[in-house]
Amino acid sequence: MTLKKIKIFFIKAALLLSVAFTYSQSNALKKLELQIKKQDFEQAKIINEKINTKKFNAFELAQYNYLLAIINVQENKDDLAFNHYIESKKLFKSIDSVDKVAKINIEIVSLLLAINRNKVDYKKFLKEYNDYAEEKKDPKILTEFYIQIGKSFYDTIPKMALEYFKKAEKENLKTNDEITQVRILQNIGATFSHDRINKIDSALYSYQKALKILNKNKKNSNQQKITGFFFNIYTNTGLAYSKKKDFEKALYYFNKADSIPLKDYLNKNKEILYGYLSDLYKEKGDYIKCIEYIEKQKVLTNTLNENEQKISITEIDTKYKTEETKLQNLTLKNKLQTNKIILFIGLALLLIITTIGVLAYKNVSKKKTIAEQEKLIQTQKLETSLKEQELHEIDIMLESQEKERQRIANELHDNLGSLLATLKFNFQNLKRQKEVVEDKENQLFDKTDSLIDEAYQEVRNISHLKNLGVIGSHGLEIAVKKMAEKMSILKKLTINVIPFGLNERLENQKEITIFRMIQELCTNIIKHSHATEVNIYLTQHNKTDINVIIEDNGRGFDIKTIVSKDGIGLKSIEKKVEQMGGTFTIDSVINKGTTIIIDLPI
Repeated sequence: MTLKKIKIFFIKAALLLSVAFTYSQSNALKKLELQIKKQDFEQAKIINEKINTKKFNAFELAQYNYLLAIINVQENKDDLAFNHYIESKKLFKSIDSVDKVAKINIEIVSLLLAINRNKVDYKKFLKEYNDYAEEKKDPKILTEFYIQIGKSFYDTIPKMALEYFKKAEKENLKTNDEITQVRILQNIGATFSHDRINKIDSALYSYQKALKILNKNKKNSNQQKITGFFFNIYTNTGLAYSKKKDFEKALYYFNKADSIPLKDYLNKNKEILYGYLSDLYKEKGDYIKCIEYIEKQKVLTNTLNENEQKISITEIDTKYKTEETKLQNLTLKNKLQTNKIILFIGLALLLIITTIGVLAYKNVSKKKTIAEQEKLIQTQKLETSLKEQELHEIDIMLESQEKERQRIANELHDNLGSLLATLKFNFQNLKRQKEVVEDKENQLFDKTDSLIDEAYQEVRNISHLKNLGVIGSHGLEIAVKKMAEKMSILKKLTINVIPFGLNERLENQKEITIFRMIQELCTNIIKHSHATEVNIYLTQHNKTDINVIIEDNGRGFDIKTIVSKDGIGLKSIEKKVEQMGGTFTIDSVINKGTTIIIDLPI
């Protein structure tokens, strides 16, 4: 064999080895991704040790950094995760992989929001994701965006956070993703439990809804995620009961959370839980247990090294910002050099055209601005006038209905009632004046007397409906219970009333209005929902506001298409609630029932 042939042979062998090595590394990357999807992070780390990135192309290297970020997030190594996210983002950006860049941006936001007293600005990443979400118009993408926006407002403006979580819930309904719904309900519950809102019962209601979905999805393929949600919901429920000073229930749920076999974020979650347990035992006066959980928490805090991680994340972010600025400056410098000659040549002409254009534009813009402002003012005046007129008409309608009820009741009581009473009196006199009465005639007298008495009692019952227990001495709670008792149908419909905190009477007109709303909504349920069970929750919070929740297990409806043709209607109730300074919320899913929430200031 000649020297030339030997050389060719070794070159071919080297090429074959190179291709085989590259294929092997690419295959290892796929195996790494598969183990991460299975949540088997121990096996993922073993595979990672054998990976050599020297032969990776830009996409593979970007994906590799992304997978390492996920592994480090699971192990609560936030600084390493942040560094790999940034590296992955830069590489995906260089090959114009827009979807991957957007996914990394929202995961960075989630990572930074989870860090206590984080100093790195997450808003730039959220802004980039917002631009992407608005362009895509995808419900899943928008749902994730609204969740992260809500989390960003949780500490500062919890009411705003609640609005964005509701938007996320609305978008998620389009995808029917029950696991994401659990995330949203968990965040809604935590926000209701916030000290600035402090609606603990509403928080517990959200957590119970989440637990129902989780129990339904116990056999879901992603067991690790389901387990994590059970831990979070139990922990949050325990915290809610702790705020209510119901320490036994709080301890029950904290212990349930502690018994969950977590793999994801184990140290971080346990550290938070042990902090809650130490606070609980301190409140109970059990200082031995309190100290025990403080010590447990300290061990995990030291393991997490959060302060060092925060410093590292800040340094990485500063480095990333510096690199971005340098890149932007370099790009700008190149553009300036390219356009310098053109700029000088066209400068004189541009100045003349610009001057004429600016003058013309200012003139047109000024006229347009004035016209738009006048149009806007007229539109606002018209909208205000229409709204006031509409609310006034609703008030008149409700007042007319109430007066008509009272008039009919008075007529029945004063006129027809008096006539029946006189008739009964005369009839009894006629019976007494007969000296001899045959047996059959006596039976006829008795039967007729019984019918007159029954008619008189029926008129009295109808006339007493003018107050329905509200205007009278009993109040709203008793009136609603009486209404529920009358509306319930044996073996077909059960209406339950669950009051909480209604210790004092409200202003009479407000009680009447609230009662009429509940009565109208229950009537609608009977007419249209085919429900077998209705729960009415009446809750008064700290003498400042009242919360009404009406929940049925009927067939539900599409909120966008429903039109009420009788009664005062859902729209009229909503406008009346707004006029009273409250909020009116409808949550209905086809074949899954309806929940209506009314919040009113007292």
